Parts: sequence; C-alpha cells; structure tokens
Amino acid sequence: MIKATIVVPTIRESCIRDFLRTWEREFSSAHVIVVEDNPEKTFDLGRYPNVSHYSWADIDSELGSSSWIIPRRTDCVRSYGYLKAWQEKPDMIVTLDDDCYPMEQDNSRTGFLARHWARLEEGGDEDAWQQSGRGVVTRGVPYFHTRRRRRCVLNHGLWTRVPDYDAPTQLVEARLGRVFSFSNQTIPAGRYFPMCGMNVAWRPEVTPAFYFLLMGRNYEFDRFGDIWAGVFVKRICDHLGVAVLSGEPAVDHQRASNVWANLKKEAPGLEVNETLWTAVDAVTLTGTTFGECYREIAAGLPLQCAAGEYMKKLGQAMVAWTDLFEQTIPETSGSATPILAG
Repeated sequence: MIKATIVVPTIRESCIRDFLRTWEREFSSAHVIVVEDNPEKTFDLGRYPNVSHYSWADIDSELGSSSWIIPRRTDCVRSYGYLKAWQEKPDMIVTLDDDCYPMEQDNSRTGFLARHWARLEEGGDEDAWQQSGRGVVTRGVPYFHTRRRRRCVLNHGLWTRVPDYDAPTQLVEARLGRVFSFSNQTIPAGRYFPMCGMNVAWRPEVTPAFYFLLMGRNYEFDRFGDIWAGVFVKRICDHLGVAVLSGEPAVDHQRASNVWANLKKEAPGLEVNETLWTAVDAVTLTGTTFGECYREIAAGLPLQCAAGEYMKKLGQAMVAWTDLFEQTIPETSGSATPILAG
C-alpha cells in the first residue's frame, strides 16, 4: 500500500471539474491538491472530499514574505502544491495538467498511480560498459554483467493525442501531421531531457529541488519553468547516483495551446535554453541531499549564466524555496490515503 498526492494547477472551472469527474474513480483513494491561479477561489469543489483547493490568498497567507517565489498567471503556480503535498509525507507526488485524462483504451489491470509507483520501484537500467570497437567485443568486457541498475526517484510520464511541442515545432507538425510516439527508457547519467510538467511522479525527497521557476507575469521568460526545473533536478540526480525514467504511464492530453501566444512567450527563452544546461554542468556539486545540491546550483548559476538580473533573482527564489523545507515540519497525519501498488 502506498500513499499518493496529486497536484493540479488550473484557472478554468470547467476544465478542473471535467478533470476531477474523469479521474474520480482512479483518484478516490488519493489526495488531490488543486492550485487555482487566481487571487481568490472562484468556484467550490466541496463535493470532492479528497480535494484541497488553494489560491493566491492561501499562498500569501502561508508563505508571507516568501510568497513572491510562487509566480502567478502561469502553470508554475503549482509549485505551491508541491510544498503542500510534501507536508503530507506521502510515498509519491504526482503532477498533472487539468487537460490531461486517462487513456480511453487503456486495458491495463493496474491503475495509473500504481503504474507510476511501479516505475519508481523498478529502478533505472542502463549500459555500464562501452565497446571500444565495432562488430567484435574485445578483451576485458564482462560476458553477462554489463548494465547498471540505480534507484529511481522520478518518473516522467508522457502523453498521447496532443504532444508537448514548442511553438516552432507545433507550426511545422501542423503541416506534416507526423505521429508522436515514445518508449520506456532510463535517461542516461550525464544526459538531460525535456521534462514536461503535464505528467510527472517523484519521491518526496526530491521536492526541495523540484520547483517550477519564475515565469509569466512580471518575468521576461515563460513556458520554460518545467523544462529548466528538469535540467536542475537531472543534474542533481546524476550527482547523487539515482535514476530518472521516462515513458509510461501516459495520459490523454486533449487541448493544444495557442501556437501564436506560445511563440511570443517562448521567444525570449529560446537563446538561453541553448546554453543553460552547460551553465548547470559547470556548477560543482558536493551536497548529499537534493536540498543541499539545489542551493549549490542556485549559488553557482548566476555566475555561470549570462541571463543577467533574472538569474540572480531566480537564484534567490531557489534558495528561498529550499528554506521552506527547513522551516516547515511535515504533518504526521497528512491527507494522502493509500492506493494499491499493483
């Protein structure tokens, strides 16, 4: 038996009601945290006893002078939900977008949450030996034991129907009409991956380094909050010797966002995205926990990255984020409830 908490950001009442109705059976034994991206709650979700509903007012009330680190008018407002989920001490935290639904023809006997948990428990498996030639295996390579298995702390679930394209690719694919597909994989140590926040599960120990960044209103960048967060957390996972998986379980992503609006939002960050990972590579990590390593990236990133005042502000926000986990005592009787693991 495991405990799971699901975090969903929303700004549309119709979408979140459809989301909760569609997932009601699957999530009946879990706790769902809805973070509404409005100053106050604009609708009532009282008919769902396992749902907690927050807005900006709750963020400001709990975080006080640190509430600025939770950006507004962006899906990155969901980071507040990550904090609330961590306080409950679940076994697993999952985040989904409010336009993601169960697969229509999913005949698996194992539920969505249980499959995320199974992937976390499965661990990461990758090659530990590299051949030095082609066609013939040279002396010294083990015959059987050539792969490494590491404990998994984050599973990046994927999606069908509407892929997570950037705006330029969305424009190209609108003409070509190619089909997006995926397979289960371990993201190799030393490599980054484009982490989309639509469908991710992780162990709570990761949360002090799992923060969707300063985006949207009041900031020059948008639509990179989850992507850059994934770069940071993958760098830390590699340093700590733990694995990140990508693939199943998938969700049905039903709505494509406006490509022209996305193009405007993404444009300022495209150049930074080209080199941000190299700046993260250049930061020396010595910490032994996710929080310690995240503080090291927060301190080193402004020195390595040329994005000016934004990176300085981001570094401050990242440190303030880790501070929340030192100051907050997790609740011992959290609302997360058991689900079957298989």
